Amino acid sequence: MQKPMPVAVTNIAGNITHQPAYMTIVLNDHKYSTARKKTPFILKALNEGAAAHGRLTITPSRLSLADERGQVFQTLAPTSAAITDVQLGLYRSIVRQLGNGVRMKARYTLAVTLMTPSASYQLLNTDLAVIEPLIAWIKDYQLHLTDSLQLATSDLDWLNLTTAQFEALTKGTKYFTWQQTIGAHW
Repeated sequence: MQKPMPVAVTNIAGNITHQPAYMTIVLNDHKYSTARKKTPFILKALNEGAAAHGRLTITPSRLSLADERGQVFQTLAPTSAAITDVQLGLYRSIVRQLGNGVRMKARYTLAVTLMTPSASYQLLNTDLAVIEPLIAWIKDYQLHLTDSLQLATSDLDWLNLTTAQFEALTKGTKYFTWQQTIGAHW
């Protein structure tokens, strides 16, 4: 297993250009996120990682990036001049499940990088239901897509992704390796 992937656990606005941050994605008036609200810190640390969650809101006229307090820190036009590339990837990590004994499960995390002429914004989202609408949005706005895993052409059931399917999809790529629980950087 690789060492933990450092993510922005606080100050998303100040860190998202050099560390990925968990972001709820709002697209077509639907919220894609598995961020738990009102979860005790110890459960977040054990299960979900202690990272804060920001928000990416996509509307027909703009993309708005907001930090963990809901303050918008960047807006982008949905054009190829403003967003030069959208990169997609998929990580897996092991998380504990609540219950008797030590129980573990795989957690799959979508990685989205929005490249602009001046910066790159690295987002993580654990609700894989966002993959299809996000790819449709990228195609609708004719944005350049870098998709080394071919997520755009895959017909997998993202909500029921198995370890075997993930491994077939990622074999020979940097995404194949198991990660320790993402979110261990303070």
